[in-house]
Amino acid sequence: MVEQFLSDGVVFVGVVGQDCSQVEDIVDELVAGDGSIDGRTILTSSHEGESLEDAVQFAQSLTGDYAGEVQIVQL
Repeated sequence: MVEQFLSDGVVFVGVVGQDCSQVEDIVDELVAGDGSIDGRTILTSSHEGESLEDAVQFAQSLTGDYAGEVQIVQL
């Protein structure tokens, strides 16, 4: 899924729910890898104890290169 995010040009992934900080760390690790691949970046955040609506509001507040349409992917 993270590889698809990269190919689709996703620039931000916010994670909500149980173990969200661990999921955020996994996304970071998959994107950064061992650091040998330049140009692979996705801003991430985890929202422990927050509602989905709070996380969406945070995503909508992003500016610059991280501003854009917000999409929700539920697993």
